[in-house]
Amino acid sequence: MRVGLVCLVDVDYGLDLTNTLHEMGINVNLYLSHGRTSKAVDADRPLERLYELELVPQSCKVCLFRLPRMRHLSSFAIYRKLSQSIHDDRVDVVHILAGPAEIWLAVLAYFLRDIPVISTMIIPKPNIKESLSDIVVLAGYKLLAYGSDMIIVNGANQVDLVGKLYGVPTNRIAYVPLGPRITAAKWSACKKSEEPGTILFFGAARPHKGLEFLIRAQPEITRQVPHARIVIASYGEDLERCKQMIQDSSKFEIHEGFVAGDMAAAFFERASLVALPYLSASTSGILMTAYVFGKPVVATRVGSLPEYVNEGITGFLVPPSDSVQLGNAVTRLLLDDSLRYQMGQNAIHWVNGKQEQIGTETLGAYEKAICIHKKT
Repeated sequence: MRVGLVCLVDVDYGLDLTNTLHEMGINVNLYLSHGRTSKAVDADRPLERLYELELVPQSCKVCLFRLPRMRHLSSFAIYRKLSQSIHDDRVDVVHILAGPAEIWLAVLAYFLRDIPVISTMIIPKPNIKESLSDIVVLAGYKLLAYGSDMIIVNGANQVDLVGKLYGVPTNRIAYVPLGPRITAAKWSACKKSEEPGTILFFGAARPHKGLEFLIRAQPEITRQVPHARIVIASYGEDLERCKQMIQDSSKFEIHEGFVAGDMAAAFFERASLVALPYLSASTSGILMTAYVFGKPVVATRVGSLPEYVNEGITGFLVPPSDSVQLGNAVTRLLLDDSLRYQMGQNAIHWVNGKQEQIGTETLGAYEKAICIHKKT
């Protein structure tokens, strides 16, 4: 089987799935955004860099496309070209990894109606306080559902959600857990040691990520663990507002801007734990990255996160918007080296056991999509 994997935003997700499928003997053609990939690998010639760093198998054909802004009139022609490239490659199935409001991917699914199409809805329900209109997100996924033979979700509770929101029959929805961020570990050419007391917040700072509650928790964390330090490696519309809430700047280390893969690995290696104080979420690539690096997490009980955090085993779960319980969970881990280390080892064991399962279940979704496609 040859799979055409389209991933235009979450490059790491595409690379991870490509490697997982390759290990199962599946041939993959990978279609990526040139701009996003350049940022991810921090290189002007990202295609060469992907192979040089062995982030994709040598047998994998990678095609990079320079994508205009969503509303630009040239988008139709670009996605038509992408469709033609996929047809020319004669793939057996197409798997689209779609984020919210990627409406042109829904159009691409229609261009590919003569090929079985499987689409993953990465964030099937709009997060709270997003800049994107809920109507736009829902409309984009509705179109994608109509153009796909199968829909994959990464949360068990998302099966019913997608069925209700988009009218997709249960037999056309497959639940496949989010995979470990195995590509992230490949960046670690120079290992860094854990820096005791380091709390990492990583990724885009958007209102639903709840960074402000971690900042509010800092005084109590410092009272109990004086050497603790919060490292914020982030970018996004909410970062500046949250920075204004900091009371003691000496307890923070802030790195603004997108963090390329090699630098990202260093942040996770340095961390004692990773904080995910989200107000809403679907799943989390940041959480899965933390596990790959053997770091316990403190996360909130929102979306599908409780499915991925084994309470007291790989991390702690706290209510959203509660800086007191967030701070208490963080300090508990920082004050107990043995517990923190054991949780980190549990996290590694958990993700190592997931990879084969994810490959098998993804392949099962492909085979089911082929059967459904033949009947239509």
